Amino acid sequence: MDCGEIIILDVGHGNCTIIKHGEEAIIIDAPGRPIVAKVLDDLKIKSIRALLISHADSDHLSGAIPILMNAARPVQQVYVNPDKRKTDSWLQFRIAAGDARKFQGTKVYPSLSIDSPQQLTICGTTIRVLHPTPEICLATNEGAHIDGVRLDANSMSAVVLIEHEGERMCLLAADSGRHSLNTMMGERVDISAHVLVFPHHGGHIGGASDNKEFAKELVSAVRPKLVLFSLGRGAHGTPRPEIVAGAREAIAGSAPYIACTQISKNCSDALPGKSERPLVKNSEGLAKNHCCAGTIILPLSRGGLEGIMTDLSDHHGKFVASEVPNALCRRQIAPVVPQIIAATS
Repeated sequence: MDCGEIIILDVGHGNCTIIKHGEEAIIIDAPGRPIVAKVLDDLKIKSIRALLISHADSDHLSGAIPILMNAARPVQQVYVNPDKRKTDSWLQFRIAAGDARKFQGTKVYPSLSIDSPQQLTICGTTIRVLHPTPEICLATNEGAHIDGVRLDANSMSAVVLIEHEGERMCLLAADSGRHSLNTMMGERVDISAHVLVFPHHGGHIGGASDNKEFAKELVSAVRPKLVLFSLGRGAHGTPRPEIVAGAREAIAGSAPYIACTQISKNCSDALPGKSERPLVKNSEGLAKNHCCAGTIILPLSRGGLEGIMTDLSDHHGKFVASEVPNALCRRQIAPVVPQIIAATS
């Protein structure tokens, strides 16, 4: 019996998660990397139950275009919030969504919020949207929330929880930031999950001290066993050292396991020598020896989480200890001291 799996794909800089049950899947975000279409072929996926796009940044959206255009693997539903941007990838996505609606019967929903969809279920696995709220969506990403905060694509970015048979497996935080976290905490939303795919690839959401405090608050609320940074080596300086430090310090006496899909240049300027590791072959960083943890596959079966944590500790933990000894996930970061500028008359 196929119990299904959650595949957090190493796509370099970007996000893509696939929930697979048999020949059917739900996809959350898809950047324009060949690895996305390849893994769908390798998994023999014949139908996409739903495609959720957290927001219209290219590293979350551009790979959805060929998925929508593939009539041999039809997409049943698409959820995405409106956006006023004029990028080519956003235009091509809208064209592809329209063609899929007209020629394949795809249902296109121009809303992705806590109420749309309330939940999606596939073989015991449920996808719930925890952010944004409908009133945030009504403001659009160039408007202001009712609290007066100016919204952008990141503050409107969807936060998605994957549950399986009632167990809170994975929180996908896309590019959400401080305002999103404050909104969820203000509404007393339970964001706990075993795995946290950290938002914004571990990049800037504010100053260094703000970054660290945000990471501590987020990880404290999620209480994950694994914090994963989905990133491309050398792209945008991710993850930020103070963010990793905040994640490490968040839960007293029970720090989560921390891993990156690819080796950050903040961990090592030079690539380590190639070593034999049981990495998932569908990892974008594999060809260039960029993988750190690579693609993560979480089986939706009894003991699946414990198994993947053991595997990570074995192949990733030992690799980092021997080949990347200055990795951020092992490094003690000096405290951030705010700069004090003396007043002058």
